[in-house]
Amino acid sequence: MVHDQRALPELTDLTAAHWTSGASGRLSVRRCVHCLRWSFPPSRCCRHCWSADFTVEPVTGKGVLLTWTEVRDPGAQERSPYLVAVVELEEGIRLLLGLTGTEPGALRVDMPIRLYFEHLGGDIWLPFAEIEELELPEDRLEAVS
Repeated sequence: MVHDQRALPELTDLTAAHWTSGASGRLSVRRCVHCLRWSFPPSRCCRHCWSADFTVEPVTGKGVLLTWTEVRDPGAQERSPYLVAVVELEEGIRLLLGLTGTEPGALRVDMPIRLYFEHLGGDIWLPFAEIEELELPEDRLEAVS
């Protein structure tokens, strides 16, 4: 299936939670029932204890920026250039996703991010990251050198 020249993922028993959970506004990830570790990318058995018993649980959707790159795609003029980032969620899960609402020169490693979702049609919701603006207390002065 293709949406705006973007191939859409096939929903399977392993991937459905990832691609459909955006409808609730929160990403859901498989979690091992035995050792309680997250399974992402999803797999049939836990990478840590080899159990095949999983639940699907929502994650906070907050984390930090680890790295990013700017992509220039001549075949997608209306979307190019765009940013792709690796983020680490508070739960320790790392995701590779689109990063929006910012310029590459403004980015720093460990900047706080939050997830949001774009509905691509049917049951599919694509997660994206955006920089989370932190509000400083008014009585706190920022050091300037």
